[in-house]
Amino acid sequence: MQRFLSRPARFAATQPFNRQGFTLVELLVVIAIIGILIGLLLPAVQAAREAARRMQCTNNMKQLALAAHNYHDINNNLPNDGYFIVGKTNKQHWLGVLAKSCPYLEQTAVYELLDWNRNYNHADTNAKAGEHRVDAFLCPSCSTVNSVGSGETTWFTSHYYGNAGPTDQKPDSTDVYPVLTTRTTSGGISAAGLLTVGYHRNFSFATDGTSNTLLYFESSWNNYKGYRGWQRGAYIMNAGSDYQSPNNGYWNICSIKSTAARFYINAGIQAESRGDTSTTSGTGRFSPFKVVGVWTSHHPGGLNVSMADGSVRFVGETISDKVMLSIASANGGEKYSLDN
Repeated sequence: MQRFLSRPARFAATQPFNRQGFTLVELLVVIAIIGILIGLLLPAVQAAREAARRMQCTNNMKQLALAAHNYHDINNNLPNDGYFIVGKTNKQHWLGVLAKSCPYLEQTAVYELLDWNRNYNHADTNAKAGEHRVDAFLCPSCSTVNSVGSGETTWFTSHYYGNAGPTDQKPDSTDVYPVLTTRTTSGGISAAGLLTVGYHRNFSFATDGTSNTLLYFESSWNNYKGYRGWQRGAYIMNAGSDYQSPNNGYWNICSIKSTAARFYINAGIQAESRGDTSTTSGTGRFSPFKVVGVWTSHHPGGLNVSMADGSVRFVGETISDKVMLSIASANGGEKYSLDN
């Protein structure tokens, strides 16, 4: 039978089958190439995700600015931090600017849970409202979304705060900014901003121009020790104190913050990276962060702010403190702005 096979057929039948495969060296080279590609692509993917998160944060701050404008159109003033009005006798003041902004952020259902005649932690009303997550108050680049206060850990917090105004000396001047009170749990309360305690400002107060006046700023830091429920506003610490006087009673401020030159942008995050953990209470550098400062975000290189004209700007962490004080002031006549 074999003699009848053609030569090529006999050759094919007698030759062993040669199986092809990877050698160990070739396999290691392929794995190395895949690792290099992943190493090249991963930063790009992370950058794209952060760009999307920053865009969402920008949109949140835009919505807050528009909510403030809508509030102003209806009430002829901006929301302040609590009920307290300078020169008038009021009930205790508990809820803040974010609580007052809810109807203008499509949060009517949450707003209806609030009771303006009750404490911020009233069990059947305001505490329940605080348990509702409002995504418009949260930066997606920050992972801490709950209050860290005792008995408040089921409440959601906010990463955005109203601008109460600057404290300390004016840039290039010996004059100081006016304050509502210096007696607070941690830092003074400015009276030079659009959103503060004790006054119902309107946009006419911003004689520096709405494009040069800060309305909200970002304060999102995973390890911040001052996060409280988003519904909380200003309240006085000493029961029975005369809260019409700037020098009586200790205040706690939760939905607005003042600006001080000593707290540069991302100061806390940068200090933390250096191993400085003095971020809570006592004499640590960042102890006034509840009221003054926290200019922070996890966006690389800076943070978002919304201006009184409704625009949202990204402010780099190398910007001068003179600029930050100037834009926090509504009518100081300073020569500094985000554009110079």
